[in-house]
Amino acid sequence: MQSRYELILESDLREVRRIEKFVKTMCRDHHFDQSFIHDVMLLITEATNNAIIHGNKLDKTKHATLLCTIEDGYLNIEVTDEGQGFNPSEIPNPLAPENLLKSSGRGVFLIKNFAQDVEYVFSQNGTTLKMRVAIRQTPKSDSQ
Repeated sequence: MQSRYELILESDLREVRRIEKFVKTMCRDHHFDQSFIHDVMLLITEATNNAIIHGNKLDKTKHATLLCTIEDGYLNIEVTDEGQGFNPSEIPNPLAPENLLKSSGRGVFLIKNFAQDVEYVFSQNGTTLKMRVAIRQTPKSDSQ
């Protein structure tokens, strides 16, 4: 059985509050392990911030869409923006000495290291980041 969660975000950084509630609801519904919740929050926050800031360039006329599906032991995450796209291989390495103290530039790196099957799909309508994460769940107790 598949579960589906979707959230449409305005291109405004204040939308992060909605992301946190969205993730917590989804994770509670499926009894995700606490460390897994942290990983999911990190992945989704980084991906949606990138979509809003870099993809949509904070353009209030554009939206970002967050779609999560849970199926066959995996959380599938898709974040779509309305931007022009980018070349992921041109993102500077955040571990390079000259980049260590920069306040940004770690999102793509973190996503690659926390998720499996990371893929960017570019179209005339925007960019979609697709990623999968193997689910870790807290065992249900008899009282749940």
